[in-house]
Amino acid sequence: MPWVQIGLALAVLSAIAWIVFLVGQRARVVERNRRALADEAEAARLRDRREERIPGGNPRHPIEVASAAVVEPRASSLPCPRCASPAHVDTHEVETHEGRRLRVVNMKCGTCSHRRPLYFFVRSSEIRRDANELN
Repeated sequence: MPWVQIGLALAVLSAIAWIVFLVGQRARVVERNRRALADEAEAARLRDRREERIPGGNPRHPIEVASAAVVEPRASSLPCPRCASPAHVDTHEVETHEGRRLRVVNMKCGTCSHRRPLYFFVRSSEIRRDANELN
């Protein structure tokens, strides 16, 4: 009779050990996924910061061009910063940032669908504005 009780106790202990193992395994998977999401978010944040530092990436550092006619061809010639594939122009607008008129070209990558704005400063518009102020 004691052998039956010992066998039952071992069966219960092995079942408990199996449950603890499964719970621990699930906790490791959840933690691994959480870390992967955090790493992905950090990588995206670093990519965005890098994109802002390249010329035209933010309004404080626009790409200077001679005329508005070269804005779209120049923007189209720049590759996507994420995958280096060709990007195309979605919209082309004029905005004022810190008292300067800038051309804002919203780009979209044809491969990874990444969207980003590019800022251009047209030198000829600054010359015309200065001439109008003198008159």
